[in-house]
Amino acid sequence: MLRLFFEDDYATIELDDAVPCVKTTLRGVPRSSEHYQEVQKKRLELMRREINHFRRLHMLTDSSAAGPVLDDDIDYFKKSVLPAMEDAGVRYLAIVIPRSKFTMLTIQEMTENAEKITVRYFDKLADAREWLRNQ
Repeated sequence: MLRLFFEDDYATIELDDAVPCVKTTLRGVPRSSEHYQEVQKKRLELMRREINHFRRLHMLTDSSAAGPVLDDDIDYFKKSVLPAMEDAGVRYLAIVIPRSKFTMLTIQEMTENAEKITVRYFDKLADAREWLRNQ
């Protein structure tokens, strides 16, 4: 069951009990770096609230409709968001990639320094959910 936690014009953040995971769906581009950071903080807030309720809690990002983000946002994700996920105990992150090669390369750059999290990229949301369910 999907439970809505946060939604605006750029992002929807939900808890997917069936996987279980925090599912973030991104559309277009954030209004600003502050907006991007606020969305990521909401994602981490839900993760921290729910992580102890599951044996394992995964992260799922549907970037299929996402546009590029600024270099500052890439740095913020790499230096703040990814380490916070790792420190909380998240070990698997599935990302549904966009059609844009540029945005796809940006996403790969954002996750290339993951130390404790296994990151996999998918073309379809169903495949990403299935992979997480099997972890």
